[in-house]
Amino acid sequence: MKTKYLLLSLVAALFVSCNLEEKPTSFVNHLSFYKNETQCRAALNSCYIPLNSIFTANFMMAVEGCTDIWYCTSSTVDAVLDVTPAKPQMGKNVWTQAYKGVMYCNECVDCISAADIDETAKMSMVAEAVVMRAFYYYILTCFFGDVPFYTERVDCIETQERLRRLPRMSAYDTRQTLYDQIDMHQQYLEQVRANEVKENRAGAAFGYMLMAKFAMWNEDFESALIPLHKLEEIYGELTEERYPWEKNMWRYKNVDESIFELQHEWSNTGVKYNGNVACIMMPRHEGDGIFNGVYLSEYGTSIPGWNSLRGNNYYGIFRPANNGKKEETASTQEGGLFNPLPLTYDDELWKDQNRYYTKIDLDALKTFEIRGKKVDRRVVYKLGLGNLETGDTFTFVRQYGVVWPGPQFWCPDIVNTADGNNYHLFRYADAVLMLSECYCQLENDVESMRYLNMIKARAGIDLYTSFSGFEDLTVEIRNERAKELGGEFQRKFDLVRWGIWYEQTYNYTNYTRLKEKMRPCHRYYPIPDTQCALSGGVLTNDEYKAAGL
Repeated sequence: MKTKYLLLSLVAALFVSCNLEEKPTSFVNHLSFYKNETQCRAALNSCYIPLNSIFTANFMMAVEGCTDIWYCTSSTVDAVLDVTPAKPQMGKNVWTQAYKGVMYCNECVDCISAADIDETAKMSMVAEAVVMRAFYYYILTCFFGDVPFYTERVDCIETQERLRRLPRMSAYDTRQTLYDQIDMHQQYLEQVRANEVKENRAGAAFGYMLMAKFAMWNEDFESALIPLHKLEEIYGELTEERYPWEKNMWRYKNVDESIFELQHEWSNTGVKYNGNVACIMMPRHEGDGIFNGVYLSEYGTSIPGWNSLRGNNYYGIFRPANNGKKEETASTQEGGLFNPLPLTYDDELWKDQNRYYTKIDLDALKTFEIRGKKVDRRVVYKLGLGNLETGDTFTFVRQYGVVWPGPQFWCPDIVNTADGNNYHLFRYADAVLMLSECYCQLENDVESMRYLNMIKARAGIDLYTSFSGFEDLTVEIRNERAKELGGEFQRKFDLVRWGIWYEQTYNYTNYTRLKEKMRPCHRYYPIPDTQCALSGGVLTNDEYKAAGL
């Protein structure tokens, strides 16, 4: 593991938009720092900084673009999974930044614990650092599987050298350890919704979510229910009235449903933190505010020609007319998890060009019903169909039935690659679906269906009322996670956790080049070979070696 001698060079706090004002200007040394609460808080702010370098467009490509619901026609290493220990691509960045985050958190846990400050403030900050450390290990174990695990402060070269030679630790053991560590510290964090925590810092809700994630990865569903029900006590029942889906668009910041958001703010002047995810989640930009053939006035005119994600047929597809013939049979016109789409044929274009094209059925968007079937309300947020006011469809939708990521991820007035959206990394609907999954695994169909139907009811679709077995219920929950959480940095992690990533992605991706390159070992990224060398050969990539990579 490549660690650095720990004199943390702290820059301005990540959450500029959240008024974290304590900003040390040079180096922090535990011998001369941590003398008061302000200094401790400033050091704690550093624990958030590496997240901005992890949750990028390339990370989105790696964890959503190589799955059953999204693909990207880019030829980059991550898009086609031409990944090896020698070409780790996004793996190098995730490894470096996540372990930097671990290092910062270890420093804070150790030094703030020893600081001579108010005990209540001290324990709250220590608990926050513990939760943030757990999040970095959550990312590492989801991305790499088994990874080296340590919680001690790097206080000398000898410690640094020893930690470099740590072997992979079982991800199961790492997750169990972190579950217990968070559990010990949750009492010191505010038991409120995330947007009620001062300065939008990591609070108890975030800790409970991580505990549940760790337990579910370890298939300990009884243990997962404990923090999930704690979240339920905080957030209550999930309904459209209480948690309107529209507010989950990333342009809306620190909304009621959020459990943890990555804070961003874009500005032409001054130092602001922004991301670049929106540029690969928006339809292809063709200049002058034209996105894949459709003018969208609020989204800016200065956007690069980056390749964007697109929806696989498994996610949402409307088959265009065949040889100019208008056919309405469901078997030829509709498919995918979001079935039916609010699309129909443009008869006027038939008169002009003697060819049928699809258009958005604006009446269907008013009633959320088309051809006698309910339209999932999430379609207008998760899938990019075109201009929802004029009914004009994007070229890919009109000619091929292929959808883009939807307005949930788009950024108004985006400039170049910089977007000021907050990324909603965890939200309450995820926890509700986790409750459904846990009860399904514990063979309690009544409770599982109850939580599943909270999600379906808010989406305005038919409830799941006819229990036909836990296998069918499991598939239903997995599909619902795809529809509810697609594009939110989770799909690959879910598929890997269920043990179906390779088969599911291979069967449903639209991208032939990805099929040609992907291997079962790509369920996890390899540890970069430079890190393996620094470990003296202790760290290895056995699955990749067995695959000839």
